[in-house]
This record gives sequence, C-alpha cells and structure tokens, in this order.
Amino acid sequence: MMRMMSMRKYGTIALLCVAWCVALTGCALHRSGAGEGELSAEERQKFEYFYLEAERQKALDHDDAAFDLMSRAAEIDTASAAARFFLAPYYLRLGLYDQARGDLRYAAEQHPENYWYNVVYANFSQQSGQHDEAIRIWSRLLKQNPDKGEINSALAEAYTAKGDLKSAVACYDSLESSMGIKVPITIEKLKLYEHMGDMDAMVSEAEKLQRTFPQNTDYMRLLGDIYLEAGRDSSALAMYDRALEVEPENGYVYLSKAGYYEKKGDSIAYNNEIRNALINRHIDVDTKLNIFSTYIVDLMKKKQELNRVDSLFAEMLEQYPQEEPVHRLFGMYLSSRKEFTRAEEQYAIATDLAPSNPENWLQLIGLYLYQEKYADVIRVGKRAIQYVPDQKDIYMYVAVASTQTKSYAEALEMLETGLTYVDEGDNGTKSFFYGQMGDVYHSSGDREKAYAMYDLALSYNASNIPVLNNYSYFLAVEGRDLDKAERMSAQTVKAEPDNATYLDTYAWIFFKKGDYSLARLYMKNAIDKSPEPSAELYEHYGDILAMLGELDEAVTYWQKALDLGSESADVLKEKIEQKKYIEK
Repeated sequence: MMRMMSMRKYGTIALLCVAWCVALTGCALHRSGAGEGELSAEERQKFEYFYLEAERQKALDHDDAAFDLMSRAAEIDTASAAARFFLAPYYLRLGLYDQARGDLRYAAEQHPENYWYNVVYANFSQQSGQHDEAIRIWSRLLKQNPDKGEINSALAEAYTAKGDLKSAVACYDSLESSMGIKVPITIEKLKLYEHMGDMDAMVSEAEKLQRTFPQNTDYMRLLGDIYLEAGRDSSALAMYDRALEVEPENGYVYLSKAGYYEKKGDSIAYNNEIRNALINRHIDVDTKLNIFSTYIVDLMKKKQELNRVDSLFAEMLEQYPQEEPVHRLFGMYLSSRKEFTRAEEQYAIATDLAPSNPENWLQLIGLYLYQEKYADVIRVGKRAIQYVPDQKDIYMYVAVASTQTKSYAEALEMLETGLTYVDEGDNGTKSFFYGQMGDVYHSSGDREKAYAMYDLALSYNASNIPVLNNYSYFLAVEGRDLDKAERMSAQTVKAEPDNATYLDTYAWIFFKKGDYSLARLYMKNAIDKSPEPSAELYEHYGDILAMLGELDEAVTYWQKALDLGSESADVLKEKIEQKKYIEK
C-alpha cells in the first residue's frame, strides 16, 4: 500500500481546486453514494468504517492516515467514485498525475450530474492542457446549469486556451445575453477581438459599452483609444473632448489626447497634454511617474526639448515635495545627463525621505564612486548602513573607497561584515568578497594573506576571472609560481579573448618565463585590442622588444609610455637613455 510520508508538494492550481472541493463536499460525497459496488454486508461495513475514518483524519490534517484509510476503502469498493475522488489530490502531491486524472475522470463520468466532480475534473483538464476534454466537461455542465455564468466564463477560457477565439466570443455573447452588458465581459471580448485583429468588432463593443454608460468618462476614453487605434482619429479626438466636457479634471484623458497628438506629429500639443496630465491632481503620483518616465525616455531618444523636462520636474516637485519617488526619478534623469552634482542632491533628498529604501543609497554611493569621491562614499556608506545594514553591496563600495584612501583595516572590516550578509549558498558572491579582500591585503603589502584570500575565493568559484587575473599577475611580477600563474591567466584569456588587461597579464607571464616571442604576440594583441592603450601596456611592449634585441623599436614604445605620464617615469628615462631593459 502506498504511504504518504514521501509526499511532494506541487502547488498547482488544479491541486488547490481539488483540495478545496474535497474539503467543501467531503461528507456530502459519502451520503451521495460512497460505496457503489456489489458488496457483502461485511464488506460494506468495513468500507463505511475506513471511509468515514479517512474523512475524520483528513479533518484533523492527518494526511498520511487519511490517505492510508481511504486507500483501504478504495481497495474494498473499487467502484467507489467518492473514494477515488478523495484520493486524487494525494496522488497529485505524489506526482502521479495519470492516476489522479484517471480517478477524477472516473468520478465525473460515473456521476455526470455531480457538479463538483465535474468542475474539479474540468479544471484539472484545463490546467494540464487538455483543452478539448475541458471543453467537453464544461459544455456538459453548462447544459445542466444554464443559469451559472461562471461555467460560461470557464468554457470561454477553455476555448481561448485552445485558440478557438470565435467560440470563446460566442460564450461571452451568451453570458452577456443573460446578464446584460457587464464591463468585465466587454473587456474580455475586446481582448479576444484585438488578438483576432478585428478592429471593427472592437469599435462596436466599445461603442456599445459607452452607450450603456453614457456619462462614464473612462469608457469614453476607452472608446477614443480604440478609435485612434482603428485609424478614426477625428472620432477619437471628439470622444476625448466630450469626456473632458463631462469631467475636465480627468488627467487620463489628457494622456490619451497626448497620444493623439503624438500620432499626428504635433510635438507642441503633445507636450502640452503631457504637462496637463502631470499637473493634474486627480492622477496618482505613481501613474504620473510612469507617464513621466515614458515621456523622458521618448524625448531622450529623439534628443529634443530636454530643457522642458527640468521645468516639468519643478512643477512635479512643487506638487509632491515629500514624495521620494519623484526625487529618485529626477536623480536618475540628471545622472543620465551626467549632471552629477544635481543628481547627488536629489538622491540625498530621497534618502532622507525614505532611508529604508536601499536603492537610493546605492545610487548615491554609486555616483560618488563613479566620480572617485571616496571620502563621500565612506561618509554616506556608513550612514546608509545604519538604515539598511543588510545591503552587502554598500559594504563593498565603502571597502573599495577605503582601499583607495589606504584605509586598509577599515576596508577589511567592511568586507568581513558584508560577508556575513551573503546567503549561505551564494558561492559566487562569497568568491567576489574574498577576492576583494585579497586585493586589499595585496595593496597593504601583505602578499601571503592576499594569496590565501585568492585561493579561498577560487575555492568558492574556480572561474572567478578578476581573481584569476590579479592573482596570476601578482605572481608574475614577483616571478614566483609562474606555471600556476600561466594556468590561471590562460583561463582569463580563454574566457575573454579581447580583454586587453588579461592579454597583458598573459604576455607578462611569458616575459617572466623568458618566452619573449609568445610575450610579444600577446602584448601586441593587447595593444591592438585596447582603444586607448595605457602607459603600462606600452612600457611592457617596449620591455619585450628590448629582450628580443629590437632596441630602437623598444625606445619608441618607452617614449609613448613616458608621454602618457607613466608612474615609472624615472625608470623609463633610464631605459630610453641606456637603450636597454632595466628591471624595476
């Protein structure tokens, strides 16, 4: 006998339907014919006991016992639809879908007059993609229960899922004839007609809805939008104007009118209608922000009239000075235009208004980091941690800034604290944090701890490319473990063959190993792949050429490095003067 201890939970809509219906109709099912086969009196008594006890255990949420007891009942009376219907949700949880489907179908076919048996089976069929079967059962139910509108709706959904949209519309028409014009029904029909590409039918439905509710401006606007989509532009504008006559403060109508003028190419009228929508106090702030976001993106794509945005933001801020999303959106807009100082001001206000929202802190800190304002990153980051202490990225940003200001102990403290907020199974982020700790230790001069952190980082993610690159480069500079450095660097070049930094590292390892021909090949590739080669790339290439005996060419590249303001200017000057490679 199958037991329930290994039951898996599937959480499907069909399962919920079955469980709900069983709970709702449990006792009634037993009374309507729990035992249906030809049983002896003794068998009937045993069946009744197991069946009723199963229902009692189910009511107590003792699922294993309920399943076992009802399984025994079903073994005694194999023809019992009620027992098989009861067991179906348990089989679903076990993943035995065919068994569950068979039991539900058996119950529905044995008792076609039983409303719940058939509703559950139809739902199960629909959820499992058996649309024809769902249609068959819903149609049978509809004949038996013509007054139940929900069956007509379910049948329409089944036809829609099958792709038979005309039949779905017919179901809604039937529902509409019995219930009258109802907005949800009209909306569903409009969706179907739109999918069918039947604009005339969409117009007809929207006109019918508007005639039924002649003073409703939302339905006027809907009709206007459909007119506009159907190419009946003058009718659309007339409907929008009529809506505004009824309700002059309906900001959504202004938005629809803006769409009309955009279609006509009248940018001045379009901008005016957008402004009317944004300053309208009857539109909620979230909707306005969605409108504004779309408007801004559109203007930026067209690269036109961006100055209007500032004035619109001023009006929005006058209306909503305490609304954090408005300041956040303004900050995002200013950042995109590289007006960083003004963007910082807006994000700072947003953090004051909603200090528990990590997005604003991260945006503000990111702006400071982008501009290399490391003191501000540290200041704001520490303040942010007081409000959103679980944001690991903030600790990372502060650590980076602290490293840049040579506050290595503080950087390590931040990384160690941030690491405590990384999810246990998030090996990628753990590897990232340990890699950063390795960089900090190396910057502070503690190479052994740096390499230990790099090894730890790679133990969590052996493909951490930045760690592999830094680790291999630092080993190459020291001239130690060069075979290990080559293996690690090869991984980075394979992963990103066009990355000039990784090619430089790979070339430098070959340089250190004395394989100057390979070093030249990869260093030349690094320079070619770099849109603006750095002084370090030119110096390295010069060093390789010098070791190959191409001294004049080496001097040319050393001079390029010097001209770019290389940090090793003194050594470069000696190399150029003496025309030979000098190790730093």
